[in-house]
Amino acid sequence: MKTRNLVAALSALFIAPIAFGQMYGGGYSQPQSQPGQSSNTGQQKTTTTTTKKVMPVGVKGYLDDQLAHSSDKKFHVSLNGKDLALTPVNFHQEQKLGGSKAATAVDMKGADGKTYEIDFVTSGGQVTGAKVGKVNGKAL
Repeated sequence: MKTRNLVAALSALFIAPIAFGQMYGGGYSQPQSQPGQSSNTGQQKTTTTTTKKVMPVGVKGYLDDQLAHSSDKKFHVSLNGKDLALTPVNFHQEQKLGGSKAATAVDMKGADGKTYEIDFVTSGGQVTGAKVGKVNGKAL
């Protein structure tokens, strides 16, 4: 019985880092070797690069990332089945919801001239949700 437990524990020690390292992309990529240029002496140099995916932190970081990757440099949200292209105007103060959760409202200007208040919910500094809270100061 002790042997079975020992084998199971050792297996878990070797398998767990592999499984969790691949979960959610792992955040890191494998080092990539690139062949260097050969010098006159016939020796080759090898360089190794490692990249790390950086997740935006907070609502401002999230919006900056969304705007940078949008073709029209606008934040897009759907309201009643209609796509809205919005530009951030004013960030309200963050409100703590308990635990590591918080809410932040952002006033955004639409191409239609209306002002939309978008409510963002964050957990641990990462945006987990967004919804339209008000249109021209009126709740939906």
